[in-house]
Formats: sequence, structure tokens, C-alpha cells
Amino acid sequence: MPDHKTLARMYGSDYGTSFAYQTDDSKERLQVMALLKSLNGGIFIDYGCGGGGLLIEAARLNWQAVGVEFDRKVAERTEKETRSRVFARDQLGSLNGPRADVLHLGDVIEHLTELNSQMPEILRLVKPGGLLVARGPLEGNPNLFLAMVRLGRSVRRGPRTEMAPYHVLLATAKGQRLLFQRFGLKELDFQVREASWPASERLTFSNVRRPRSLGLFLLRRLSQAISRLGPAGLGNRYFYVGRMNG
Repeated sequence: MPDHKTLARMYGSDYGTSFAYQTDDSKERLQVMALLKSLNGGIFIDYGCGGGGLLIEAARLNWQAVGVEFDRKVAERTEKETRSRVFARDQLGSLNGPRADVLHLGDVIEHLTELNSQMPEILRLVKPGGLLVARGPLEGNPNLFLAMVRLGRSVRRGPRTEMAPYHVLLATAKGQRLLFQRFGLKELDFQVREASWPASERLTFSNVRRPRSLGLFLLRRLSQAISRLGPAGLGNRYFYVGRMNG
């Protein structure tokens, strides 16, 4: 696992542009907003808020929006841009007062290097009876695309791309649900879908001209169709809502 010094380098102010991971999360963001609209307002904490897009949207719905980020400089910049209070992770002791009615973890859990101590620390930000909304990748979960990529890697020779281990946990749907259960959450909703990444979201002219990109696009579309029509639980992303026992 990366140590604290390595993590500080990985999640500094350049984190957002340090690697080319992209996924279309617009549907998931709409689900978060729909949940907030259905409730009566309160405190919304976005743990791992990044640039603060959800903080701005939650504030428009009259929620008291608070963010948490790993790096102090990132937290300060996001606070300035969103006009919501944003804390660095090492400042959480300063987060006094009422706890969250809704805590959001968007693509966070797979980055946690000390899960058994970090999850309780994070969940202490939620009031008893409050909600946890979590979403992220299921990189160990079965789907056709993953199976074919693994097969291709097993027979391919030559150098592989290397990068810092940002995702240190490769979850399955079953394992993710058991994790939330282990930390005392009551599941209200759990959905699995298959996002396109690392294949392109849409077919473009440049994809057609590159056989590898075209092949990945077609394989992902076939895999997504099978995941929708096949056994429940196939896919590579989850959306979860759970209630803290109070």
C-alpha cells in the first residue's frame, strides 16, 4: 500500500490531471440530486468533493453543503470556487457541530489504504439515522468485457502501462455490499451498471480509424447488453444508499 508520503504526492493539486481515468457519471449524479430533492434538506457532506460540482448543486437545493478533500491546497481552492466550507482530511477534527444528514462517497472507497480505521472515521460524520450514498467501480466484478481483457493480457507479450496504485481495492458487488453491512449500515438501495471506460463512451470517426479503439467499443457494447439481460449483478459500477443505525 502507498504510505502517507506517497499519498501526499499522489493526491496533491495535480491529481485531477495526473492520469486519464474518465467515466460518464452523469446518471449517478442525477440519482444523488434526486435523492436530495426527495428529502427535507439539512447537512450534505461530500467526502472527496474534488472540484465541488456536487456542493454547488446541493447548495442550490438549499442544503448546507460541506466538502472534504485529501490535500489542503485543493480544499482551499474548492472552498473559494464553491463558497461552501471545505476541509482537508487532516482538519476533520475541526468539523464540529451537527453531523451529516447525507454523506456522499463518490469514487472514494477504492482509494482507502487503511479501510478498517478510515471507514469508521468517515462514517462518524453521519448522524444516527442519516444516509450514506456511495458509488464507485467494481473492478473485480464479473462482466464479459473484463473477462476478455484478462484473456488478452494473459496471451499478450511486451511492456504494460504502469501507474501509481490509485485504486487499491478491487471490489465485487457481493463484497461491496458485505463491506457496508460490516460497518453497521442498513441497505436501502443497491444498483449495478456497466460503464464504458476504458472503452469510448461514443463511437467517433477517430475510433473507427483505430482498430483497437473500435474493438474495445464494440466489445463494451456487447458486454453492456449481456449485463443488462443476463444474471443480476453483472457490471463494473455500483450505486448504494444505506442508513446509519441510530
